[in-house]
Amino acid sequence: MRSFVGGAAHIAATCAVISSLAARPAAAQTASVSVHGRIQSQFSTVSGDSSGKFDPHRAVNSSFEVRRLRIQTDVRIGERINLVIQPSFDMGSLRMHDAYLRVLIARNATGSLGLTVGQEKRPFNRYELTSSNTLPSIERGARFRGLSGVTAQNNLLEENGYIVQDIGASADASFLANRVQLKAGLYNGSGESSTDVNNAKTYGARATATVLQDAESRPVLRLGTAFVSRDRAVTTTASSTVFTPDSSRRTSAFGFEAEWGDFRPGLHVIADLAFGTALGNAYAYGIGRNVGNLRPNTPDSAYSTFRSVQVVGAYRIAFRDPAATRLVTMIEPALRLDVTDPDADRADDGSLLITPVLNVYFSRTTVLRAGLDACRYRADGGTKWIRAIRLSWQASF
Repeated sequence: MRSFVGGAAHIAATCAVISSLAARPAAAQTASVSVHGRIQSQFSTVSGDSSGKFDPHRAVNSSFEVRRLRIQTDVRIGERINLVIQPSFDMGSLRMHDAYLRVLIARNATGSLGLTVGQEKRPFNRYELTSSNTLPSIERGARFRGLSGVTAQNNLLEENGYIVQDIGASADASFLANRVQLKAGLYNGSGESSTDVNNAKTYGARATATVLQDAESRPVLRLGTAFVSRDRAVTTTASSTVFTPDSSRRTSAFGFEAEWGDFRPGLHVIADLAFGTALGNAYAYGIGRNVGNLRPNTPDSAYSTFRSVQVVGAYRIAFRDPAATRLVTMIEPALRLDVTDPDADRADDGSLLITPVLNVYFSRTTVLRAGLDACRYRADGGTKWIRAIRLSWQASF
């Protein structure tokens, strides 16, 4: 009887160990869900010289808007799987910004290797890849109500399909204690939430490196370069909205980037140099967010070589607040300069965008931004100016 009891106890103990071992992987696969959100409300008023590109008497000069309203869900499954879903409800328009699954294939003390499938931003342009939660300039590009045909760096890259979200797959790797990061992706080329319209694909790659760190191993100077090759879908006829399945038309853009400092007290500078091939608006065609496509028999003269540089500098001043009673916790004056030439072979077709901004923080995630966008451009044989005063109130959690 004693041996039977002892055997039963041994069997029970063995089963308990097996159950414990089996439960550990199951517990590790339990999903951890976190939800984040942001709202950015903006008031802007626009004024400027009358021209063929801007008529101040016909434009709606001032308006309130909910510039961004987004909810993001991050799902972590175990130690290697991350799912991100971010819909947008800007001005009542439901859109899907990010929707991707990333799997961490390998990781050690010095680096990692990951694979992402779904909808994410193409790996090009540091300021485009900077979260809108932290943009010192309020807007990434030239955004003037009633103005047509004038582009800053962000506008030109978006109009030619080199940046913003796309559906595809990408691989990322980091080395040297995450100081060197690489990313390469293959995408539909049709833009946000759009199926592909031809068999060609858009591909791009980006490499960045932290070349200087402070005593706390925080990045001080980061440098990078990027490349994207965009497939240009072609419609079947000049008036058709149907695309040919095969297309050999491609254009490319190259970028160099630098960032000094970070979103912490002190000096912070983000600089992007971009150049490549742009398509003239007269031959461009797009459906929804699938922009920069072609009509048949588009001549070589429709393409141009563009070049653009944008520098955004800010200085963040944090106030001591041991009792956590201050209303204003930080202030951040900022200045953005953008010089964009959409056609290097033509004279006097470029634009200059100057943006001084004062950012007032009531917490790390609640900020009032007040700024002026002033843009100089060429129209009607002369130099014209357009201005926009912006007030942005935003909060995130």
